[in-house]
Parts: sequence; structure tokens; C-alpha cells
Amino acid sequence: MNIPFMRLDRQFEQHKDAIMALCEQVFSHGRVLQGPEVANLENQLCDLMGTTEAVAVGSATDALFFALIAAGIKSGDAVAVPAMTFVATASPVIRAGAKPVFVDTGDNFQPDVSQLIDLVNSGSVQAVVAAHLYGQLFDITPLADACRANGIVLIEDAAQGIGATYNGSAPGAQSFAASLSFDPMKVAGAFGSGGAIVTNNSAAAERIKRLRYHGRDKSRSYQELGYNSQLASIQAAIVGFKLEHLDEWTERRQQIARRYTAVLDEISSATPPLELPEARHVFHKYVLTAGADRDRLKKHLAAAGVGTMIHYASPLHREPMFAEYLNTESSFPEADRLSREALSLPMYPELDDTDVDHVCDQLTRFGW
Repeated sequence: MNIPFMRLDRQFEQHKDAIMALCEQVFSHGRVLQGPEVANLENQLCDLMGTTEAVAVGSATDALFFALIAAGIKSGDAVAVPAMTFVATASPVIRAGAKPVFVDTGDNFQPDVSQLIDLVNSGSVQAVVAAHLYGQLFDITPLADACRANGIVLIEDAAQGIGATYNGSAPGAQSFAASLSFDPMKVAGAFGSGGAIVTNNSAAAERIKRLRYHGRDKSRSYQELGYNSQLASIQAAIVGFKLEHLDEWTERRQQIARRYTAVLDEISSATPPLELPEARHVFHKYVLTAGADRDRLKKHLAAAGVGTMIHYASPLHREPMFAEYLNTESSFPEADRLSREALSLPMYPELDDTDVDHVCDQLTRFGW
């Protein structure tokens, strides 16, 4: 069998007629940028995330950068970020002129909240970018309370958490803003790049709307230096369509994840991801840890036709671009451990039961 890590073609084939009709709709009205599909998507995001404002932009990386600028983060400021995350959680901090301050990983792949709170209470940082990894949120309330008490900006990187909740609350409810990603690999991905900011701060939303199009305001006056970060109407239409299917696709992802977990629970050398009862896990990724067996397991699955990936093979403190922001005392042992032990299995709703059976069978057959 051949089970790629990701197969976007299956989703397209299943929904080809609807997707092509959306493309024809955009071509017919001709507003390929900032067409009505963009505003419609922003309204959908407000409904889904429970915020009053949503602004669609060209990428989640831009979304996070614009949120930092709208929050007043400037050159010389320090911003806490997790060491174990995708590079785009931290690179916008540098782009804004600020310094990333890394924290280690805590429970279940999420940032060490106690380290973040210590930085906030000590006055060492002006902002926190808290990343929710792999489709499950962590409890943001203690961190949000600490940030509020100390006047520190809290921004959530929810690129991997569209549709996820914790105690019924979505990203953006307790923070200054949350960034979302429509990368094709995400749970509601475009057929290209895209992202958004959700917030309850109307002034921040208006600022981000200016920033996404060359600093222009509603009166078409250019108020400040801005950027070209528009979400194409076709991409907005496709993401909007996918959001309509998000619940059913999430349910299928959860079914697949629970099949994997049932197998891994019987294997003492492997640890499946924890699905918290108070959280809605959307399983953007299914990431297990396999200790010293990780690389051998990856090769075994590849030989059996099962594609896997490593998230993330190199924590950010190991990347050359961040070397100048570290000191000799910097240590992130949990992030380092996960980079050696974590492995991501195929996870997309178009996997059929035969695919899942094969993955589970190969996990069982591996010589642990």
C-alpha cells in the first residue's frame, strides 16, 4: 500500500464540482481580490471563533506580524515564544524589531505555561506569543490572567487550532488577538497561502485592515507604511466552503486518532498524544513519541508505504537565525527531547478505513 502523509487530491476529487463552481463564481464577478467572498469568510470566522472582528490576510505569518504591530510591539521589546513550534511563530517577532525570548515545552507538546507566567510577572517581556500545537488548545486562562494583571500583550498563534476549543472557548476570547492559518496542510486550508486575525479589539482590526493593503484606510487615504497581504477571493471562497465541512471532517480526524491511540496504548515504548476531556482536539497533526525507536519506526513505516513527518526536527533555539537571541544559560531540554522522539502519522479525513487499518497494523508489527 501507499499512504502518503498528506493527500490534497482526494479532498479535491470528493468536492470537485463545488470547488469549481466557487472558482467560476469569482471569475464571473471579476473581483479576484477583496471580493465578497473575503467579507463572507471574515463573518464565518467571527461566528466560529466567537470574536467580534476577523481580518483575512495573505498568510498566518503576516497575520501574526500585523497583530504585533497593532499591539504596539516595537524595536527593543522582548516577546516570549515557545522553542518548540514552527519558525513562523517567532520570525514575525524579529520582523517587528523585537527580540524573541524562548521558553521550553511543558505538558502535551504545549508551551511551559509556568515559564511564560514567570516571564510576565518579572516584567522581562512586553508580549507573549502562545502557540497551540497540533490541533489541541492548552488552558490559556492562567496566562491570560497574568498578562492582564501586568499589562502584557497576549497573542495566540492558533494556526493549527481552527475549530479547537478549551472549555468551550476558542482562541481570541481571552487574548489581544489570535492568528489563524489557511495553509493547504491545515484543517481548513486554501489552495495556496492565506491567514487571518481574530480579535475583539475593533481598533486593532481597523489597523490590520490598513496594514494588509499599503496602509490605506476606508477613505482610500494612505495613513502609514503598509504591506500587500490580501487574501484572494478564490482562496476565501474555498476556505469558507471547507469551514462548512469542518465539523464532519473533525469528527473523522478524531475517529482516526482514536484508532491510532488504541493501538499505541498497548505499546509501552510509545506515547500517543493526550486528548483532554475539556478540550476539542481537531487533530491537525497526530504526533506520537517513540523514544529511541523514533528513527527506526519512521524507516519501518516508510518501507510499508506509510508516509510520516517529524514535527519538529529542530527546535527554534537550534536554528542559526535565532543564535544571537540566546545566551550561554539557554536550555530547553523538553523541546530537544521531543525533536528526537516525536513522529507524525498520516492524519486527514480522506483516509479510508483500509488506510487506517494498514497504519495500525504496521504500528503493531514494528519490533518495539
